[in-house]
Parts: sequence; C-alpha cells; structure tokens
Amino acid sequence: MLLALFKMSRPVNIVIAMVTLSIGYYLLSFMPVQQGGISWSSLVLQTLGFAFAIGFANIQNDIWDLDSDRLNRPERPLVRGTISVKAAQCAWIIFLVLTIACGIADSIVSGTNWTAAIFFVLLSLLLVVYNKFLKHIPLLKNMAVALLCVTPLILCFFYPAGISETESFTMEPADKIGFLYPAMLFAFLLTTAREIYKDLEDETGDLKAGIMTFPLIAGAPTARRLAGFICIFSWAILPLPVVQGYYPTLFLIITGAIFTPTILSILIFAHKHNYRRAQKLVKVAMFAGLIALVVSC
Repeated sequence: MLLALFKMSRPVNIVIAMVTLSIGYYLLSFMPVQQGGISWSSLVLQTLGFAFAIGFANIQNDIWDLDSDRLNRPERPLVRGTISVKAAQCAWIIFLVLTIACGIADSIVSGTNWTAAIFFVLLSLLLVVYNKFLKHIPLLKNMAVALLCVTPLILCFFYPAGISETESFTMEPADKIGFLYPAMLFAFLLTTAREIYKDLEDETGDLKAGIMTFPLIAGAPTARRLAGFICIFSWAILPLPVVQGYYPTLFLIITGAIFTPTILSILIFAHKHNYRRAQKLVKVAMFAGLIALVVSC
C-alpha cells in the first residue's frame, strides 16, 4: 500500500517542486548558506509542505478520476486495485493536514507573520478547487496546472527574507520579479504545452468518459499547433532575461544548446502523434532550464 501511495503522489513532480523552490531562493540569494537567507528549518518545512500538497492533490485527483483512468491510465494503483479508495481517501486527508501544519510550523519557527501558513492554506484550497471544478474547463485547466507548477517561485517572491544580522537590507519587489519572472514564465508556458500534449494523448479515453478537453473542442490539429507555438515561443524568448541584465550570457548559451534540439524533437514527436514522448521531452526541457539557472547564475 505504501508503494502505491508513493506512486500516486507523483514523486517526480515533488522533486521538481522542491528543486524549483530551492532555485527560486538561490536566484534571490536567499538560500540558508547565503547572507540574509532563510533558515534551514524554513527551507525544510517549505519543501515538505510542497511534497505533502502535491501528494494529497494527486491522490485526491486519482480518486475523483477513477472512471476516466480506467480508460486512460489502467496502470494506476487505484485502477489495478493495489490500494483501496478508502485508504487513499485517508491518505490525502492526512497529507492535506500535514501541508497546512508545515506552513504553520514555519511561521512559528521563523516568525514571518504567518506568510507560509497563509500560503499553504491558499495553495491547498486552490488544489481542491482545481480537482473539483477547474479541471473540467478546457484550456483553463491546462493553465491552472501551469500556475500550480509556478507556486514554489510565488512563495519565494512573497516570503520575507533578505535581512542580515549585521546589515539590514531588503530586496525590492521589482528586483525580485526581475530574477524570478523568467523562471516563472518558462515554467508556466512549458507546463501549459505539456498539459495540452497530455490531453491529446488521452483524447480517446476522455471522449469515451465524456470529459471535454481542449483537443476535443478545438480539434487535435489546433491543439497540437497551439502546444507547438507555445514551445517555440518559449525558445524564442530565452534571450530576454539576458538582454535585461538579470541573467548572464552563459544562461543563454546553456539553454540554447539544450532547448534547440529538445524543442525540435518535441515538435517532431507531436507531429507523429507520439504525445507521451513529447510530454517527457517537455519535462526534460524544464529540468534543463532549472539546471542552467543554477550553473549560470
């Protein structure tokens, strides 16, 4: 049962969220090892908060999507019967409580005016609203998932850090946005494209289950072109943060070398209707972008 819950929590997405959070603080020079950075306890509690949040949202999603998953995702634990619905329900409720508890604990330990507690309560509400309502609205659901993927960087922006014991300073909001918006924008765009490819892959099963998605409403060719355009646009704006002076030229060199063949491969696989491979390559592009930020900035 524990292995089934582990798979249902989507560990890869959890790792990506944790890495994204750390990179966000790194870009702002707010890591624990940096002057004026957050404490290790805050970073641990926040990463755990995201892990529990992603876990509860995905387990809840699998419960509510059980009928459609029988058609689209027969390999999932609930469909295979390796875990009961009742056990999964208990698990997501426990994870939800732990999500909010992490936010409260961080607020108490760090004394940051309940910033983390409020954030994780709002994040939990958004995840439930998505699973219950937003996921049934074509295209809006794709962008909602993309927004959720950006939430670690949103927390980095609002979290009150940057105060040194020896020298008081606070990074201005405009500077925070300058360092964070490229990562936010790339993550949002690429996740939107990935979610469209996911809908294209699930088109047959969604149609049988009566789930209306963007490809079913606009047509597969239109959805495929939109996802492709988003990928190309993401590649085209890579020089923007470098030109603005927020990221060094090395960032453009690394991302350009990785993104160019990756985006081209995504378009080729999507054209061949191999949407699963296209999805995986979009994740590769996102992860490569995160690594480029660490190496170059």
